[in-house]
Amino acid sequence: MKKLFLLAVMALLIARPDVSFAAAYARDYIPLPPGTSLFCAYYNHVSANKLYSDGDKLGDDFNQTANVGLLRYVYYVNAGKALLGDGGFTIDPQFIIPVVDISLSGTYEGMNNGSEFSTTGIGDPIVLATFWFINDPKNKFWVGFTPWLTLPVGQYDRNRLASPGGNRWVIKPEIGIVKGLGEKTYLDLILGGEFYTDNDEYAGSSTLEQDAALQAEAHLSYDITKQWAVSLDYYYSFGGETTVDGVKQDNSQSNHGLGLTLFFLVGSNNQLLVSYRDDFSVKSGAGTNTFGVRWAYFF
Repeated sequence: MKKLFLLAVMALLIARPDVSFAAAYARDYIPLPPGTSLFCAYYNHVSANKLYSDGDKLGDDFNQTANVGLLRYVYYVNAGKALLGDGGFTIDPQFIIPVVDISLSGTYEGMNNGSEFSTTGIGDPIVLATFWFINDPKNKFWVGFTPWLTLPVGQYDRNRLASPGGNRWVIKPEIGIVKGLGEKTYLDLILGGEFYTDNDEYAGSSTLEQDAALQAEAHLSYDITKQWAVSLDYYYSFGGETTVDGVKQDNSQSNHGLGLTLFFLVGSNNQLLVSYRDDFSVKSGAGTNTFGVRWAYFF
């Protein structure tokens, strides 16, 4: 019985989409000029003390903390004419390397011989590229398609409660649409789906399967000044139920989050971003609060 409970709780831990920490911010789907390089450093602090399964709260003592750092490099190139607009068919090959620190306490201590659990290491890197087939800066309209691929080469230990890596491949096709509304306002709509291979070294020798998960985001941003902007963010995830050794875990998601993001330019080549996100309505998984910072340098 204890092992079954452990497997169920661990399945909830991984139920949220794998690339969530690298989720888009407002205006990320507006391409920079071809020949531009972009380097980004992210820090996300994620905390939760409530865990839900199929709409039921399992308790208030599931204390989770994750500190996630991401390094991201992007290069923009022109590959011909866009289907619409005179901005050109732009592509931005890029990669992301995560560093993850995870701490679990409270109820988790009973699964770890009465001790708090923590682990730090390199997570699964991600390779991706956006293809802007609609690039119309004159009318402030952009549409891009992005395939994400998560590589299962991060640090993973089958005998631990959680690991920085996931020991499985993840593919996420995503489409992003940005439309300028007047001189200072932009609306972003992003829709994607994650597809997972099996992890056959889950919690020892068990096999973890996960259904595809759907993600949707909306960002409404406004230029306060030429240097400052603010964005109201909405996030939704659906599906992603896990199965352990053929037993469904009844943890399909239908989760909602709201966020607020502030952007400001520092000089002509730097942007600093500060964000807060509250997953306020959770059907399955942890009810998380995320504080994020991103520094972007373009050259």
